[in-house]
Amino acid sequence: MSNERQFQILKRALRGVLLVALTGCASVNRGCSSCNADSFGADWVVVQMDNDGRPYRCWWLKHTSVASESGDGVYWVDPASKNLVHISGHFNRVQVVGDNWARAYETLGLTQEGCTEVHNQTYDPAERVFRVRTTKYREQRPEAGEAPVKDH
Repeated sequence: MSNERQFQILKRALRGVLLVALTGCASVNRGCSSCNADSFGADWVVVQMDNDGRPYRCWWLKHTSVASESGDGVYWVDPASKNLVHISGHFNRVQVVGDNWARAYETLGLTQEGCTEVHNQTYDPAERVFRVRTTKYREQRPEAGEAPVKDH
């Protein structure tokens, strides 16, 4: 094989490698971020909605690994109780970057106060709905995994 032919083959191979490398960068970056968040933890806002698209559960999680299940679901270890929490169906989650919690809530169509209000709901089995607790809670957002602190 001539040097010219070898050079042409090498040139085509290099173009192919560059094409794959350049088009795969976004996917690789997302995959690395996801892997790091699953393995080492990150800050998250997770919201679960009812069939009408209204939020009925909301969590803010600091330094927590939120992993995808093989089907439609995610799970994490609750920092306060050490319980393993599994949710599936009608949920969204946003990884908080640079401590920008307000933007994460906004992405989900919520505010910090809205998420706290949703988080503080309890289930009423008689009427089969979630209701805001009647006990007053402090205005501040509790730390991730902590139960809201009651005012006495």
